[in-house]
Amino acid sequence: MIRVGLIGAGYIGNVHLEQLVRIGGVQVTKIVDNTIELAKKAATKYGIESYSSDWKDVVDDPTIDVIHNCTPNKYHFEINKRALLAGKQILSEKPLAMTLEEAQELWELSVKKNAVTGVDFCYRYYPVVQEAAARIRNGDLGIVRMVHGTWFQDWLSMETDYSWRLEKAENGDSNVMADLGSHWFDLIQYLTGQRITEVIGDFATLIPTRKKPKSQVLAFQHIEEVDSEEFRCELEEYAAVHFRLEGNIPGSFTTSQVCNGRKSETAFEIYGTNCSYAWNHKDATRLWIGHRFKANEELIENANLMYPEAAQYAVLPAGHPLGYHDAVKHLFEDFYSAIENGAGAEDTMQRPTFFTGYEEMRILAAVLKSVRNRSWETI
Repeated sequence: MIRVGLIGAGYIGNVHLEQLVRIGGVQVTKIVDNTIELAKKAATKYGIESYSSDWKDVVDDPTIDVIHNCTPNKYHFEINKRALLAGKQILSEKPLAMTLEEAQELWELSVKKNAVTGVDFCYRYYPVVQEAAARIRNGDLGIVRMVHGTWFQDWLSMETDYSWRLEKAENGDSNVMADLGSHWFDLIQYLTGQRITEVIGDFATLIPTRKKPKSQVLAFQHIEEVDSEEFRCELEEYAAVHFRLEGNIPGSFTTSQVCNGRKSETAFEIYGTNCSYAWNHKDATRLWIGHRFKANEELIENANLMYPEAAQYAVLPAGHPLGYHDAVKHLFEDFYSAIENGAGAEDTMQRPTFFTGYEEMRILAAVLKSVRNRSWETI
């Protein structure tokens, strides 16, 4: 039995817990949150034997094999580094760290310790996204010509909306690009098999003054009538990036969290010499396939019609849709299989590791530099 300690009992921590109870051979034995009430609530709900408000109680526990780091960004580096030094395997939330230098140190340390690591880039684990990647690898798309995508949400569209992600001290130098952009660029690099080489970015803070509640607010929680104070926001809720993939392939990406009516619409479009692929998170079981001289197609998640490497993730009969929790579960299963197989600190595009997190921080650092300089920047 692999013994797990989880740090951070907020929104994403509960997502992790929901999936960990579905995986055989894994047991969460300790949970930590700096708000002890949240730790106790999660421990009671999931039957976890102990809880604490000090993350060191988990990292320094010799009986714990794996750490799930579900904390805000400012804690990622310290917790991940101490866990690696303690000989733990680690699955961390993204972004991997607050700075590129921190992310590089974590990747290099994971190699030195030969640790199995993971970063929760879960969107690549939807079955039809896996199918698009398999088709591209097998040449069905032809040569990639261009890439486009968006990610729109509305949970920060009012001045009364607040999140720790809007504060530099908690989150780092970027909000929406670090949060949603890291997910989207992971998707594109995984799908195409090509790495981002150049970027030019544009950021905007659309609601510069907000009302910050004096009491704790969890992710995606909307509270209107609370005691609050004025908060000056320095980070962006809008970002647009033009980029080039290897081979000088052009692409563009736009994201924002202030788009009323858009809850979490993640989309990509990949245009090739033979056909085109498009996917939108709101219709996550459908892959659009575009043609010029014959009717367009739509593949609905179905293991019988998919490449074997993608079909392994379509675990229900056709017509029984898998969702966000299942994508997270698939990532976790790959992570724990790597532990069982003694994979160590392997560098693979198939499974997101600390190297993947480091790569995403390289992209973010280049975008931030581009925004400051208003120029193209090389990665």
